[in-house]
Parts: sequence; C-alpha cells; structure tokens
Amino acid sequence: MKLNIDQLEKWTNAFGPSGFELEVAKLIKEYVTDFADDVTQDKTGSIIFRKGSQGPKIMLAGHMDEIGFIITGINKQGYLTFNQLGGWWDQTLLTQRVIIRVRDDTKITGIIVAKPPHILDPEERKKVVVKTKMFIDVGCKSKKEVEALGIKIGDPAVPDSKFELLKRTQITKKKDEEKKKEVTLAMAKGFDDRIGAFIAAEVMRNLKEENIEHPNQIYGVATVQEEVGLRGARTAAHVIQPDVGFALEVDIAGDVPGVEKTKAPTEMSKGVSILTADASMIPNPRLKHFVLDIAKEKGIDHQLSIILGGATDAGIIHITGAGCPSLVLGVPTRHIHSHNGILDLGDVESAVDLLTEVIKRLNQKTVDSFTQI
Repeated sequence: MKLNIDQLEKWTNAFGPSGFELEVAKLIKEYVTDFADDVTQDKTGSIIFRKGSQGPKIMLAGHMDEIGFIITGINKQGYLTFNQLGGWWDQTLLTQRVIIRVRDDTKITGIIVAKPPHILDPEERKKVVVKTKMFIDVGCKSKKEVEALGIKIGDPAVPDSKFELLKRTQITKKKDEEKKKEVTLAMAKGFDDRIGAFIAAEVMRNLKEENIEHPNQIYGVATVQEEVGLRGARTAAHVIQPDVGFALEVDIAGDVPGVEKTKAPTEMSKGVSILTADASMIPNPRLKHFVLDIAKEKGIDHQLSIILGGATDAGIIHITGAGCPSLVLGVPTRHIHSHNGILDLGDVESAVDLLTEVIKRLNQKTVDSFTQI
C-alpha cells in the first residue's frame, strides 16, 4: 500500500502540543472518517476510530500531541518566559524559532534567546545555558506591546519547523561488494508521535481498501497528552477495554555518533522496531513472539529494541481493566525531542505491513493463548 504522505505532512506541520491538540485532532478525524465504521472521542480529546463489531478488541494507539512550550510570564522589556510541555534538552533550544498560538488562533513567531555570548564573562562561557535563563523574543519592547498581540500566560507554543522529503542513496559494503539502495526520508517536527497515529490510520485504510477479512474489532486511537503523563491513553483504554494493545511510536535511532548500541540498538532504514522493554512495561512474551514470528515468516524488515529510560502509551494500556497483553512497535527516528527529526518512510511501511499481517492472524483463540497458564 502506498502511504498517504500528504496527510503525514499536514499532521506534522499542524500545531498540537500536549493539552492543545485540537488542530491535529480535526485533521485526523476528517481523514479516518472515510474508512472507519465510526469515529468518536473521549472527553480528554483522544480520537477513536473503529472497524469491525465482533471479536477481540485490538487497540492501535499513537499519540497526536507533540512536545512544546507554555508561556509562564511576560517581563517589562517584552520578553516571554516559558516552561516545557514534554521533555526538552536545553542545548537544543537557543536561537530556534517557535510559534505561539493565542486565544483567537492567531499564530505569532518568536525566537528562543539568551544573553549574547559576546558579553559573557569567562566563567559564564563555561556553563551551559539552561531553560530558566532563556526567553522568547517576539519582537516587542514592552509588556504592553506583547499583550496587544494577544499573548497571555498559559498560551502554548511549538517549534517552527516544516515537513520535507529527502531522497538519498544509501551505500553499504559487504565483503568487497558495494550495494546501493534508494530511500525516501522525511524531516519534520512532531514525528513523536504523529507517525504512530499515522500508522494506525494507514493500517485501518489498508483493511478497508484491500477488503482484508479479519475476526477482530480494530480501534485506532490518536491519544492526547502522552508527553505529560500518558493521560489520553488512560481514558481511551478505559472506554475501549481492549483485549490486545499496540502502542505505535518513534524509537530512538542509535545510528548517531557517540551512541552505544546497548543504549539505542535500532537504526534508521532497517525496519520496524519491536520493543522488548521500557520503563513502563515489559510486553507479554507470547504476544511479542507471535509478532516476531509473523515478521520473520513474511520477510518484513524488523529490529529488536529496548529503552529503559522512557515510557509509552502501552504503559497504561497493559494495566487497563484486568490487564491487556500489549506491545510497542516503533519507527527508528533520529533526533527526537528536538525541532527536527529524520526517519525512513520504508520503516513506516514495514510497521504498516506487519500490523496488517498481525491483525489478519489474530482471533479469539490466539488472544486467549497469550494469557493462558
């Protein structure tokens, strides 16, 4: 199936930090309506799109919120203080452009700044500038000018970054033979985790357009507020009460200088990742092996991953109700939690293909087997 890249571009360009996902939610709802049996939402704003009315409930969750900022104050000189929504590393922020959205949906551009390096004393130059010493400059000279723009405490902001496709030739060498592979990469903000919501939607579209039969109820979910505490997954899973859960995520691509394989084992362009553990969940072993066996049988590129310092929506899904066998499938992505990430669309296709094959083979007997003792 050919991915709908136009939709991915719209979703990643859209404004939607944690707690302020409405613009993205509208785009997702509009898109999935054409191939879902129904589209609903919970009261936190997570979009739930279902296909099928009988059999085990399979939840495919990708969070639609992105990391961003919230305005915490305006000083006399017209500079804005801010706090983070989700995790930011201080060194990624200085001189980066951001977009602030005010109440009437007007979007205002600003730059994250600090004291110029030219006037720092020697001791200051040795220190990393932390977020609490940074400001957002929107081009004003007083608090009154800023307020005239409509900016208030509590207004959200996101990175100012646009989606772009990159065509690349990857060259690998095995023994004395060079192999070349043409790939299409995507660069954007918000892959964490619009790419997960996108995978859920594309799987659902694939089931509809290819008229694929399966004995399950599939619930695609674009969850909210994952970056600030897995909140939308909690309410959506409570509504659905799934029998099997998949969190669809980015993974940390370890093919970056200085990164040890033991800390980030997956690489961009080597297929979908299957997470063996994270800080919030150890997946059901039988479900994990079921998925691995299908990937091997169908020749779908895949990699094993482990991230002990992070959490995903699966951390909530797997303890819903009496418990729910769950697994995380990811797309290895370079430079997550920054203004720009890079991923390989071939890895996205691998995720869609694998999930489609899994859904075709899941049934009540198989689902029951995951938890039998």
